[in-house]
Amino acid sequence: MTPLVSVAITTFNLERWLPRALDSVLAQQTDFPFEIVISDDASTDRTLQVARSYRERYPDVIRIVERSKNAGMCRNYYDAFEHCRGKFIAWLDADDYWTDPRKLAIQVETLESDASITACCHLVRWVSKDGEVKREVYPSIAPGRYGLAEILHHNFVPSPSVMFRNGLHRQLPAWYFEIAPTTDWPLWVLAAVSGEIVLLDRVMADYMLTPKSNFMSKGAYFWHVQDARFYDHVESMVPSKWHRLVRAEKGRRHESAAYLLRQQGDFHGSREAAMKAFLSPFLRDNGRSKITALLASLFHSRRKYALGTEVD
Repeated sequence: MTPLVSVAITTFNLERWLPRALDSVLAQQTDFPFEIVISDDASTDRTLQVARSYRERYPDVIRIVERSKNAGMCRNYYDAFEHCRGKFIAWLDADDYWTDPRKLAIQVETLESDASITACCHLVRWVSKDGEVKREVYPSIAPGRYGLAEILHHNFVPSPSVMFRNGLHRQLPAWYFEIAPTTDWPLWVLAAVSGEIVLLDRVMADYMLTPKSNFMSKGAYFWHVQDARFYDHVESMVPSKWHRLVRAEKGRRHESAAYLLRQQGDFHGSREAAMKAFLSPFLRDNGRSKITALLASLFHSRRKYALGTEVD
């Protein structure tokens, strides 16, 4: 029987967490068939053995995409989606898990109710690897329907919360495979270009934070730079009337990077980031804050020179 929903689970050395993710999917209460597609990126631990053991127990539900060598995050996600046969795809990383057994049923009902909804997400909790709740509700924006303006402003869609229409990923540009670890944001931009994103007022998943996770380990500066890099590319995906917003957001990320570098005493780096913010088109957008960032970095650089310390 053809599944209505495909649950795409990507793995790489996650033998410890995969069973919990799979159990949370298998616990879903639905009146429609669904499948689980596990796409493994050449794990070197026992992740594949765990996946195969579940497939043996649920051969009509679970399929595995195996690799002999590592393909990278973005390719692994894309290939997982390509193997999905359902009308809708639900995204779940192997270290996250669902907490509501009606998640899939609720999201299918939402998507089936309105063809203009291209993606549906919901609220999540942030938890540590030990189960400590770090944040009760994310994102902090109000539930409702959103379009390009909000998703271009920031990525508010938690990946373990989302269900989207199959085929959306085939519109991804070639640069998608070079933008890791920003693996999901381009998809939500595509969703907002062709329709709307619905955020449901219900917590139905836990997003796990670990010391080695991208979110926890990289730090704020890394993500400001990564966001700016995303904005460099995303103009090619949206109509020209949105380019001004994209460039304004890119300028804000460079401003934030300049501030963090200044706090760390890297005045040369701060000056470069502030200059990138200043040179973002449309000077009147964020004009005061861009000029402030640039002057602050220049003032600190000159002060260093005055004290006899070379900064370049």
